[in-house]
Amino acid sequence: MSRIRTLSLFSGAGGLDLGFLAAGFDIVGCVEIEPNYCKTLRTNVGGNHRFGEATTVHEIDIRKFDTAPYQDAGIQCVIGGPPCQTFSAAGRRSGGVIGTEDERGQLFQAYCRVLDELQPKVFVFENVYGLPGANGGEPWREICAAFSERGYQLNWDVVDAADYGVPQHRERLIMIGSRSNSFAFPMPTHGPDSNGGPKLVSVAEAIDNLQSDDEPFHDNLGGMYGHLLPLVPEGLNYAYFTAEMNHPAPVFAWRSKFHDLLYKVDRNSPCRTLKAQPGKFTGPFHWKNRHFTTVELKRLQSFPDDYELQGSNAVVLEQIGNSVPPRLAEVIAVSVKEQLLQPSEILTYPIRQEGFKSTFRQRQRARSTEFRDTAKQAHGSIKPSNTEKTNSALTTYWITHQRLFERSEHQSSSDLDGQALQVSVSEDGPNINLEIVRLNGSKLPFSTLEISGLRKYLPDYEQLSVKAQILSLDELFQVWSVVEKVLVARSRFFTLIDIYGHYANRGDTVKIVSDWKLGIAPEISRMINFFGKTENCGQFIKIENLKQNLNLQQLNFPDVIEELRRIRVDVRTTQTHPIIQAETVLCTYPFPLLSPRALVESKVRMLRRNAENTDLAEAV
Repeated sequence: MSRIRTLSLFSGAGGLDLGFLAAGFDIVGCVEIEPNYCKTLRTNVGGNHRFGEATTVHEIDIRKFDTAPYQDAGIQCVIGGPPCQTFSAAGRRSGGVIGTEDERGQLFQAYCRVLDELQPKVFVFENVYGLPGANGGEPWREICAAFSERGYQLNWDVVDAADYGVPQHRERLIMIGSRSNSFAFPMPTHGPDSNGGPKLVSVAEAIDNLQSDDEPFHDNLGGMYGHLLPLVPEGLNYAYFTAEMNHPAPVFAWRSKFHDLLYKVDRNSPCRTLKAQPGKFTGPFHWKNRHFTTVELKRLQSFPDDYELQGSNAVVLEQIGNSVPPRLAEVIAVSVKEQLLQPSEILTYPIRQEGFKSTFRQRQRARSTEFRDTAKQAHGSIKPSNTEKTNSALTTYWITHQRLFERSEHQSSSDLDGQALQVSVSEDGPNINLEIVRLNGSKLPFSTLEISGLRKYLPDYEQLSVKAQILSLDELFQVWSVVEKVLVARSRFFTLIDIYGHYANRGDTVKIVSDWKLGIAPEISRMINFFGKTENCGQFIKIENLKQNLNLQQLNFPDVIEELRRIRVDVRTTQTHPIIQAETVLCTYPFPLLSPRALVESKVRMLRRNAENTDLAEAV
């Protein structure tokens, strides 16, 4: 039987393509804009590689792609999914979902142009699981209408790759468009939802022959959180160290971090979704407290061992993390072929019966309960530390600074100029009092800051109050640095954000109110004070409303945003984060980002492949 001539769009590293190749499709062309991804595709063309000799890799923006060479080439199938950042859960957390209003959200229109010009019998569209619910479903309805208007019957569902033999829980939206018969999704091939099929493929099973019994357990990850990784039970993450998980000595606020921070796999189960751009403390981590190797990660994404990925280690990890698992793609491809393109009376993968409903969500909730029980059991063996409190007597020292992160502390004020800041810290029962004055600032007004609701995470304290005589935004940054130092010294937390919680998912425990009296332009001062309150952060605000409420009509708004971001106040607009809707503003925290490693200068890249799709702050 002849192979089905297929064009691949948004090909990435070829994960979707590999599944279709294995199912008997002929990928005659790949369209991809990222050079490193194209290198990978070209490396695997011809010879004994996966792609055939005649496969052409087009390194081009799809909007500029000329379909003419393929219009009489018998293309029966088009596959691929446009970049998903504008619809993904990660996108919602970082800047909101603007969907098809964003340049990347409009790429599906280029997809439609290819359908118009090639008229394939079938197309396969994949994207993030959150697409149907983004922006109240409006972008999704627009996409479905565009495909339907072209004469395609649409069938779609959200599937978990683990249910189809991938050793990884990875939810993807799959849509099949057909000009002939309706498509029915195949039953899961693995796990409890299958018709008596094998159990879900575990991490240990997938990488068993890559392991050595002689490998020791590691304890040298290093860095701020590295020493915590060996303490994390398998299957858990940073949330193991929270009060909500009943840790006797919490070091993180609930939902204060990415859900994959310190995530260690349960070797006897599939792992969570692999990330495209992992950091030093980003899981999944091996149960022996190390990062997985590239070869192991390929297995977890179901890539063949002999498939060559090109580029630096970071680029290779990005390609793996952004890919559709080839094993999932193969099951979909076989079903598309046997149902729609080369009909078969006996299907390799039986279709779902009417009324089928996945139990993935129930199983996910059950795992969360199991993890809580695991944490509780592990916590039972921990003896609470009787760490002595910081000396509550009045403490005084002086600080000078040249730049934000060039700060020096002094035990004496001698030889210091008048711009040095004197810091005095004292305690009054559950209250911490902090006074910061300039040596030459006796006539300056006092700015005030109050942080309340600390007791949940700092059991001995309820509130921190600050009085500060400062003039500049740079000095405001120094005040917050002192505040973080004072709170961290009285807790087991590492940073102010650990205590406050992640802006997108935090509770209402810790509240911040400030009134800064600075020697700066009054318009900027009003902006600082507005965003210096918890209630005004973590939400989208119309810029026009903000200007009216704060009397900022004459203000050059982009210049003010730039100045606030200079001192690391994380104020975001569409200019800093293209995913944010135009004419809106978001301030993440009522304080500056105090770590030099925190990203404030926008490094948003227009990735041309699907970004990972799990919730940023899923706890467990």
